[in-house]
Order: sequence, then C-alpha cells, then structure tokens
Amino acid sequence: RQDLEFALQMFENAVARDPKFALAYAAIAKVCAEYYYNFQRDAIWMDRAMSASQRAVELKPDLPEVRIAEAWIHYARNEYEHAIRGAQMAIDRKRDCEGAYYLLGRALFAAGRYQEVASMAEAALEASGEDYNVFVPIQNSYGALGKKEAERNLCIRRIDTLERHLKPVPEDARARIILAGDYALMGRFEDAVREANLATALRPNEATILYNAACVYCTMEHKAEAMAALKKAWEAGFRESDWARRDPEFERLYPESKDAG
Repeated sequence: RQDLEFALQMFENAVARDPKFALAYAAIAKVCAEYYYNFQRDAIWMDRAMSASQRAVELKPDLPEVRIAEAWIHYARNEYEHAIRGAQMAIDRKRDCEGAYYLLGRALFAAGRYQEVASMAEAALEASGEDYNVFVPIQNSYGALGKKEAERNLCIRRIDTLERHLKPVPEDARARIILAGDYALMGRFEDAVREANLATALRPNEATILYNAACVYCTMEHKAEAMAALKKAWEAGFRESDWARRDPEFERLYPESKDAG
C-alpha cells in the first residue's frame, strides 16, 4: 500500500509538470486500479484510474503501457477476458513491456486458464525473468495443474531471483513473503518462518502480505496459523476471492477456507 501511495504521488507530480506525459497518466491509472483491487474497493479509486487512462489514450493510444493500464482496470473489475486481450496486445507491441506478462498470467489464472499460463511460462520468464512477480501466476498454475516437478524447478529459479533482489533492497516485504513461500515449498521451514516473520513485521497491516503469509503456513500445514493470517488479510481488505479460490495452497484448508470468505 505504501509503495503504491508513493508511486501515485510521484506520477501525479510528473503530470503536474508535464500535462502531456502519457506514460505518467498510464502509470496513475495502473496504480489506482491496483489500489482499488488490493486495498480499498471505493469507487473513487476506479474513477481516478479511468480518468487517467482516458487521458493517456487521448495522448498516446498506441503505447503498450497505455494498454496495460486499461487492462489493469478491466482486471480490477473482474473483467478477465478484456484484461487478457489488453495484456496480450501490449506484449504483441513490446515483448518486454513492464508488468505485461505478470498481468496476463494473473488474468489467465483468475479465469481458470491454467494451461495457457503454463504454456506461456518460458516466454514470460525470458522477457520478464528479473521481475519476481511474473513467477507468481506461473507457479500457482503449475500447482493447480499438479505439475509438481515443474513447480519445484520454477521455485528454485525464483529463490535465486529473490535472494539476489533482496540484497540491495532488504526492506521489500513482498519479495520476502514470496521467498518464504518458496522456502516452505522446498521444505526449508525455519527459513520460511524467518522470512514470513520479517515480511509481516515490515508490513503488519498489509492485506496481500498477510494473505501470502497464510499461503506459507498452508504449505507447511500449519492450519491454525494459516487461518489466523487469512482472517487478518480479510480484515485488512483482501478481496481477491477468485484468486484465493483457485490458489492451490488453500486446498489444505478446505472446507475451512471457504467459510472464511
């Protein structure tokens, strides 16, 4: 949440200095859509996202980043097919467009199209492999498909990416909680608990961190801790019900997790 708020302030300052800065308007639209989806389902955030997106389209309609901003708005409104088309259009125009493969993977996963995520995995990693976020929908899709060996191999690759990423930015709570999940998947439970504790200490009230902490505990089959973290995530504003229902980690909690939200 804090990262998005800082980014929003930075991009708003940019358009104040240059009212024709299409990339900044696209970034504002993306940030507002993410904020709406992850933290505050208030119409004001969607209105801000749509207004900024419209301005970006007016200025530079063919920019792939503008397509991604539009796709994030569709994703935030659970319009997954539109989000998929928008992300694919951005990739067709610029293969390494920032965040494009991540959003495409998220939208495909949320739509239950796991095999399509698995099929695009190598292309996504080749184009965006240094972005640790792109691994998330791919690994979850492997899990949903029961591809345990592929999931484990991807986990090893992501651990390396995350450990390198955290050396210069140790305060990245999201990276730490994802690393915790990977350690748990590899059976490194002490390392997993350490990273999960660090992540939740850095961002104790952030819904996505708490949700991922619940995933870590699920992997370790610590059901009580998982349910407690999932409850905290819901109370903190987590509302990605389509994602949670499809998340393979939560199979260990059924039917309890269904009752939680």
